Amino acid sequence: MATVIILPVVLVALVLGLQAALVAHARHVAQAAAEDAAIAAASDSGAPGEVASSLMASSAGTTTSSVDVAVGGGADVVTVTVSADVTSLVPFASFTVSESASAPVEVFIAESERP
Repeated sequence: MATVIILPVVLVALVLGLQAALVAHARHVAQAAAEDAAIAAASDSGAPGEVASSLMASSAGTTTSSVDVAVGGGADVVTVTVSADVTSLVPFASFTVSESASAPVEVFIAESERP
C-alpha cells in the first residue's frame, strides 16, 4: 500500500532532478559560449555568432534549441549574450537560459605611438 504513494513521489522527484540537471548544464554551456564569443569579438578573431552557436551545438547537443546570440557594447568593451530554450521533461513547462559575458576590445598600438 505504501508503494502506491511512495513510487509516484520518487518518480516525480527523479524527473525534477533530471530537469534541474539539464537546465544547469545548458546554463554552463551558454556561459562558456558567451565567454568564447566575447573573446572572439574583442580580438576580431572570428564571428561571435558562429563561435557561440557552434559551441552550443557541440556541447549541449539536443538539450537546447532556438539559440540566439546578441552582440553589443561600445568602443572599449564588447558584450555577448547567449540565450537558448532547454528541452523540457516536465509537461507544460518551458525553460530558458540566458548568459552574458564581456571582454575589453583589443587594439594594437604601434610601439612608436605608445606613451
